Amino acid sequence: MARPRAADYDQHRARILQRAVHAFARSGYPSASMADLAQECGASKATLYHYFPSKDALLFEALDTYTQRLLALVETEKARSLPANEELSAIVRALMAEYQTSHAYHAALLNDVKFLAEDEMQRIRSQERAVVDAIASTLERAYPDALDAHNRVVVTMALLGMINFTFTWLRPDGPVSHEQFAGLVIDLWSSGLAGARIPLLQGSTREQAVRFER
Repeated sequence: MARPRAADYDQHRARILQRAVHAFARSGYPSASMADLAQECGASKATLYHYFPSKDALLFEALDTYTQRLLALVETEKARSLPANEELSAIVRALMAEYQTSHAYHAALLNDVKFLAEDEMQRIRSQERAVVDAIASTLERAYPDALDAHNRVVVTMALLGMINFTFTWLRPDGPVSHEQFAGLVIDLWSSGLAGARIPLLQGSTREQAVRFER
């Protein structure tokens, strides 16, 4: 008879995933051994192997969970059936709110997906494409005269390029919050620099430069 799972099994599993991803982001996936990950998690290697059969399984689960979460965020906003421009604004704000607390997951998604097995990598890429396609459909509704089958992905990636790399420089304790930056992106996208409302930065220019660094 199989041993029943503990009531907090899923919580322990999620905590291990979170701490392991931070270790991957800090030292790089190839350099992080299961012993290193166990130390990061404050657990034994035996405990880690109880929840995950390998380091590869840890990475895949983390990226699979994260890309599913991003897709769910976008689909939740689209399900509200808002006017196209409001839907686009809601999607940008939802993603930036997620990015505020998922720096390590985003770094792993950009840097470590290449270490997955081919079928696992294709699953992650497929979910990333689903996010892009979902946002592209919103952009097509918002700007029907500007987007077509030939440029929809390029235009969508241009928008995502404005927010996807904020994990490298936009700090929660910096002079501009993630929410403010989301508003700036929306303004820049909809009306260009001439119509954008630039958030007021606090402190001197030198302080701002330092605080934007990781």
